Formats: sequence, structure tokens, C-alpha cells
Amino acid sequence: MINIGTILLLIVCVGIGYVLEPIFFSGSEGSSKNPVEDTALEGDDSVTGVGAVAPDAPIPGDSTSTEPALEVDLSKVLPEDFPAKVALKASHTISDANSGVTMKLEKGVNVKPLRLEGDRLVIQPVGLPIESLIDVDRTNFKELAVPRMLKRLQAAVVKKIREPEPPVTPEPPVVVAPPSPPTPPTPPPVAAGVELDAATIVALLKADVQAGKVTEFQASQVTEWKAGEEMEFDGKTYQTGLVSFKAETILGVQEHEAVALIEDGNVYKWMWAKTKLEMR
Repeated sequence: MINIGTILLLIVCVGIGYVLEPIFFSGSEGSSKNPVEDTALEGDDSVTGVGAVAPDAPIPGDSTSTEPALEVDLSKVLPEDFPAKVALKASHTISDANSGVTMKLEKGVNVKPLRLEGDRLVIQPVGLPIESLIDVDRTNFKELAVPRMLKRLQAAVVKKIREPEPPVTPEPPVVVAPPSPPTPPTPPPVAAGVELDAATIVALLKADVQAGKVTEFQASQVTEWKAGEEMEFDGKTYQTGLVSFKAETILGVQEHEAVALIEDGNVYKWMWAKTKLEMR
């Protein structure tokens, strides 16, 4: 016969099982589901946020642009608009048939602009009596000359449209006149057709240079003055004077010679001794 106490114990155990079973399994399901979802979120490549990296994009301005040549009517550019020197944008080779000199000027070297011939520029290396033609766009001539030209034209327009202002007569200031510079020696007058002696020729050369009749050199640069031999030029025979002087060039300090053609006791023309080109 079954003990009543045993039956009651079984009923109590079954009841406790029904109470604990839902709590146990619901806790197990919750703890096993969350890690799976977290793992899926961490490994999902489609998720983007503030820290997401976009594909590489091309960097703007990476290509090098070529600056177009400055368009300008060169016929409007006058000699007074010329800069003293221009720089080469590319290397340039100069050959002189008279002297047999051939030299290569590198990019960036400064040269002297002499004149325009169409869209080409006649240049001269600094301190050398050689001329050469070069495309004007191969130098920075336009960049330097055009602003000077525009300034000149603008000044002319302003002067034309501006009404004349009434003249104002200022009180003359008291100025102490500086001492006048020494007058260059003047050689004695010579009759036409009379030949000059060496001393007179040297005095004539010094007076001409000190008076500024030639601008390629100054008297302070001269190392020797002397009379030269007679020379035939353009069908005429002239007495000559020779001057040796030192000048700074792109190749450093070099010594040059100038020859003066003398006619009727005056210097008719200054020329480079080697090339016979006229000096300014």
C-alpha cells in the first residue's frame, strides 16, 4: 500500500518542475540569441557609419596645366616700352657668321632686346656684340613690355581727357647750386683733310666718351686709349682710334675693343672692333 506521504511528495515535486521549467528555458534562449545577432552585426560589411571609408576618388588639380601664350599686337609696342633685359624661357643657340662665335644660352639667361621683326625679337647677349633672332614667346618680353605699353597708352588717354588745371606759380625755393662737373677736354679744331697725330686722336676719343656719345662703355672701364691705322669703310678711308675696355658679360668680366672712325677732326662712328657693328 502506497504511503500517503510519498504521494504528496511526488505531487510537490511535479509542481515545482512546472514552475521552474519555463524560467530555465526562456533564460537559455535569450542568452543564446544575443551573441549570434551581435556577431552578425559586427561582420556585416554593408553597415556604414561615421567611420566608414569611401572608395578612393581622384584628387582635383593633379594634372599640370599649360599656360597659353599672351596674345598682343606687337605693332603697338614701341622701343620706349622695351625692358632693359628679358629672360629666355628655353635654351637658345646663337651663331655669328662675322666672328665665327657659336654659343648656347641656357634657360633663364638674361639678354638685351634690340628690336622686333614681326613676331620675332632681335636679342643680344649682355656685353657681347652679337645679334640673334628668336621667337618672342620663347622669352618673357611680352610679360615685361605689355604692362609698360598699357601704362603709356593709359597716360596718353588720361592726359587727353583731363581738363587743364590753372597754373600755380610756386615761390622759388632757395637752392644752392651744386658745383658744375668738370668740362671734358675739347681737342683743338682741325681743318678739313688734315691728319691728326696720335695725341690729338687720344684726346678726341676721351672727349667723345666723356660726352656720352657712346653708351656701351664708360671712361672708367677703359684700360687703353691709342691711335689706330687708317681703315676703309663704305668706300671711304678714315683715321681710327682704338679703345680697350673691360665689361661684365654672362661669361664673366671680358676685355673688348672699340674702334672710332675719325673724319675732319670728329668721331664719325663707334664700332665693335671684331664685328664692325655700330655701337650705341
